[in-house]
Amino acid sequence: MEIAFTLGMALVAAAAAAMGAPDLEDVPLDEVQFVTTHNSYHRAPGRALLQYLRASGFAEGGRWTGPALARAVEYSRAALSAQLDQGIRGLELDVHDDPMGKRFVEPPFSLALGGHGAAAVRAWDPAGDRFRGGFKTFHKAAYDPQTSCLRFSACLREIARWSDRHPDHMLITLMIEVKPAEDVRCVALCDDGWRRLKQEIVHALGRDRLLWPINADQPWPSMRALRGKVMVMLLDSEAAAASYRRQTEREGDDLLFTARRPRQGAPLTLDGHARIAILPDPFDPRIAQARRGHMLVYTRADADTEEARANDPRRRDAAFASGATFIATDYPDPDRRFSRYRVRFAGGGYVRRVPDQ
Repeated sequence: MEIAFTLGMALVAAAAAAMGAPDLEDVPLDEVQFVTTHNSYHRAPGRALLQYLRASGFAEGGRWTGPALARAVEYSRAALSAQLDQGIRGLELDVHDDPMGKRFVEPPFSLALGGHGAAAVRAWDPAGDRFRGGFKTFHKAAYDPQTSCLRFSACLREIARWSDRHPDHMLITLMIEVKPAEDVRCVALCDDGWRRLKQEIVHALGRDRLLWPINADQPWPSMRALRGKVMVMLLDSEAAAASYRRQTEREGDDLLFTARRPRQGAPLTLDGHARIAILPDPFDPRIAQARRGHMLVYTRADADTEEARANDPRRRDAAFASGATFIATDYPDPDRRFSRYRVRFAGGGYVRRVPDQ
C-alpha cells in the first residue's frame, strides 16, 4: 500500500510538472521567470578527451587553455524529455550546418586522440548519424562533442513527442545558437541555411504547435493562451539575427524570435522584431531597462562550472532578483562532486511569476 501511494504521488507530481503552475494562467509571458538549461543536449567529454585537454597544450583563443576548457565542459545534461518531465521549460540547442553529411565524417577530436580516436567517435556517434545530411547538435567538434541527440531533427522530434504526450503543457522555449563553419562566407547561415533550418523546425514540431513572432505593438500573451506551444528564439549575435531577418524579409517566412545582444556598455534598443534582450550578466542594469520595455530577458545564473565548484550563489540570486525571464544554468540539480549549488526557485520549482520589485 505504501509503495502504491508513493508511486501515485510521483505520478501526480510528474503530471503537475508537465502542466505547469495553474496560478500563472492569467499572467503575461513577460511577467514570468523560467529556470532554463544551458546547452541542454550536453554530455561531458570522455576521459581520453579530458586528459588530452589537460595535458596536450591545446588552447582555443588567448584565455581558453586546455585545462581551463576541461574544467568548463565537465557537466552533463539528462535527456531533453527527462528535463521536460522535471519541469524545465527552456532548452538551448547549438546547431552546426551539415547539409551533405560530410562535414563531421572525421571530426577534429578523433585526429587529436590518435589511437583512441575511433573508439571516441563510436561513443559520440554510435548510430552513424554524422553521415546523414542535416543540422547537427553539439558544442565543439575539436574538444567538446558529446551530445544526447546528434541530429538536430532528433532533438526536435524528442521535444515534439513529449509535447504530444502532454498537449496542455506550459510554453516551452527553444533557444538556438548557430555555430558557423569557418569557411562559410555568411555571418551565421546563408539564405539557404536559414531556409533549411526553419524547414527542419516546422517539419518536426508542426506549424500549429509553434508560437509565431509577435510585433512590438501587441502585448505578450497570457500563459493560458500559450499552453501547448513551443517558442523558438535565436540565441545568437545581433549580426546573426540581422542575417536571419534579411532572409526572412525577402521570403516572408518569419519563424524565429530574434533578440538584441548589445555589447557591454552599448545602449539597448527595442524595435518591432527584437522583443528579447540577451544580457548574460545578471548584474547588468540594462535588464531593468528591458523589463520596463516589456522585453523578455535572457541571463545566466552560472558559467563554466565555476559557481558550482565554489558553491557561489551570488550570480544566481542576482538573476532571480533581476526579473529576467530566462535564467540559464548548468545546475537545475546539484553536482555533488562539486557542491550543493543548484538553481531552482523557492519551493523547488523552475517557473514562477516575477516577484514584486
